[in-house]
Amino acid sequence: MKTNTTQPNFSVRLCRALLFPLLLSSVAVCAETAPPPEGAVTPLPAGACPLNSGGPSLLGTEWRLLSVYGNKVPNELNISMNVSEVALAGSGGCNEYAANFKQVGHTGFMITRIDKGREGCPILRPGAGQQTINVGDWEGAYLRTLQRAGSVETIGNTLHFYNRSGEPSVIFGKKFGGADADQPEVAPPAEEKPATTTN
Repeated sequence: MKTNTTQPNFSVRLCRALLFPLLLSSVAVCAETAPPPEGAVTPLPAGACPLNSGGPSLLGTEWRLLSVYGNKVPNELNISMNVSEVALAGSGGCNEYAANFKQVGHTGFMITRIDKGREGCPILRPGAGQQTINVGDWEGAYLRTLQRAGSVETIGNTLHFYNRSGEPSVIFGKKFGGADADQPEVAPPAEEKPATTTN
């Protein structure tokens, strides 16, 4: 009986047919994950988390809370936030707080822990006949909302936080130096040029 030595048997052919695509995919994965050549600039992914990497850096910026889920923060109340590399810190209205975060994926983050002071908060009365402001309620609502934050977006001089479901939650205005440090900067109106007359 003569054996055909030029044709591999069926099991060898099947093995090659199954392993070849796996070999190609492993080469593709290695090619994608190989580090870029030294000196090459790798562009940051679009919409990367601006808290500590990618996008416009927020490191060292200071903000004042403007609203929580659409509820405007009273002018008499100062809830602030400063952005560091791994934490958001500031005043919750009457207690100092620090909210540690970590980056999640390329575009998000997660608050991992919030520490705050335990001082009792006052109830403010802005003026006779005006509604009182319960500072403790605002502080609690703000910190609970911040705990659920998952991404941010800078729009002009405001910073918008979104919860992990992608819904808008808190909005901050940027703090600037000077007498109006607690108000977000507003661009001055364009100067009007005087009308010119021709003779």
